[in-house]
Amino acid sequence: MDDELAAQRPLPPTGPTPAPGEPPAPGEPPAPGEPDDNQLLERIAAKDKDALNTLYTRYMTPVYSLSLRMLKQPPLAEEVTQDVFLNIWLKAESFNASRGNPRSWIMSVAHHRVVDVIRSRRRADTLTDPEGYDTLERLPSGDPSVESQVSQNLERERIIRALETLPDNQREVIELAYFEGYSQSEMAERLSQPLGTVKTRVRLAMQKLRTALQEDDDE
Repeated sequence: MDDELAAQRPLPPTGPTPAPGEPPAPGEPPAPGEPDDNQLLERIAAKDKDALNTLYTRYMTPVYSLSLRMLKQPPLAEEVTQDVFLNIWLKAESFNASRGNPRSWIMSVAHHRVVDVIRSRRRADTLTDPEGYDTLERLPSGDPSVESQVSQNLERERIIRALETLPDNQREVIELAYFEGYSQSEMAERLSQPLGTVKTRVRLAMQKLRTALQEDDDE
C-alpha cells in the first residue's frame, strides 16, 4: 500500500442502509460488472491497489463499526480500521476460499487486530501499575483463544444474533472474550470464578453458538 492509500481515513458510518448509488452492503451480490469479494482478494494478492480501494469502500463501515464497538474511541477505531486494510493488503494471498467466505475472513482480520490493540493497552496499563507486574497470566495460553474460535467461523452480526440465544452467564464470557479480548484466566479473575467454571461456561456457550449458527445457515 502506498503512502497516499495508507493516509486515507474512514468516515464514521452514517447508518446501516446504503444510500442510492453506494456500493452494496458486505455480503450482498455486487452490481453487474463489479468484481465479487473473492475476485477482489485475488487481485489484492497480486498487489492491485484499485482492488484494495474497492474492498475498502465495501467493508470500511463494518470494520469501523466493529472497531468502535470494541474500542469505544473513534480516533483509535479509525486508526485500527486503516491497520486492518493494511493487513489485508499484506496477507490477501493467505485467504483460502475453500475454508470460508471473504466477509468472515475480513471481519476475522479486523477482530484479531482490535484484540491485539486491547491486549497491548491492557499490558501497558499493568506495567504502569506498581502492583500489576504479574504479567504471565495476561499472556495467551497455548490453547486456541475463545475469540479466535468464534472469529474463525462467523462475522460480528451473526455472533450478536447467536449470543441472544445463550444464558446470561454463558453470554457474558463470550462477550468478554470476543468484544474485550479477555483470556479465560483473565475472565476468571474478573468474574471471581474458578478457572474450571469459566472453561465450562465457554465450552457450553461455544456448543450452543455452533448450534445457533448452523440453524442460522439453514434458514
